[in-house]
Amino acid sequence: MGVICLANSYKHQGRCIAGIEEESKQWVRPISNLDGGSIPLDFQYIRTEYISLLDIVNIPFDYDRKSGHEVENIGYKSLPWVITGKADLAHLLCYCEHSLLYPQYGKAIPYHYLEWRSPVRTLQLIEVTSLSCYKDDRNKWKGIIADKKYNLAHFQLSITDPIILDRLERGICISSHCLICLSLSQPWQQDSASEWLCYRLIAGVIELLPELQMILAEMTRVSWNMTRGKQYLQDNFGKQSRYQLTASEAQQFLNYLQQLNITDVYP
Repeated sequence: MGVICLANSYKHQGRCIAGIEEESKQWVRPISNLDGGSIPLDFQYIRTEYISLLDIVNIPFDYDRKSGHEVENIGYKSLPWVITGKADLAHLLCYCEHSLLYPQYGKAIPYHYLEWRSPVRTLQLIEVTSLSCYKDDRNKWKGIIADKKYNLAHFQLSITDPIILDRLERGICISSHCLICLSLSQPWQQDSASEWLCYRLIAGVIELLPELQMILAEMTRVSWNMTRGKQYLQDNFGKQSRYQLTASEAQQFLNYLQQLNITDVYP
């Protein structure tokens, strides 16, 4: 079954691979028999490091094997996994959510609450424009999502995306505008007297061109609505969404808008 990969993150000594099933439009997370269901690094059915975000992966699920409180957790058959293509970024926008799962909780959700409501969803895709990354006092990379609609600005979320972590370690800046796959961790207890909690994790980061947000701001400045913007995209680039633009096309569109005055639109 074709799955759009939106997370291939660190989990214990293996990986957590998750995404949206193309046919059902539901989130899925293939699980092994290892601790926490992680996919081993020496996985015999595909090299896990070969799977990139947005890859469409044919995973032979065994729908009779489900595990844990997570509704997405599904076992798989002893058959090869095959990368069959790449998802169009613009088509993912319909999966983006404008509010958090379990918004009454911030950085972490009590495990007893999730277990009580089991099975529950623990994965979601959001679009953010204000992501910042930094190292905490334990030398671990954290992310802060400052977008007001998610109410997470005061929380430091652990980043588990290997590609993004590698880029950060090499001093490469990460775009503040991106799609983020948020996942909930396995239950964790700080000490024997503490409550078991499932923490929000930044499990997958798909960077977006910074020009995309600037284009939207310029469209607002010159009073272009979405219909007019789409018409410009169609006429000049043969595309339906600014998310389909290449870097040079996005810069070209931005330059055009920046040269416009309001009087050019409404003389």
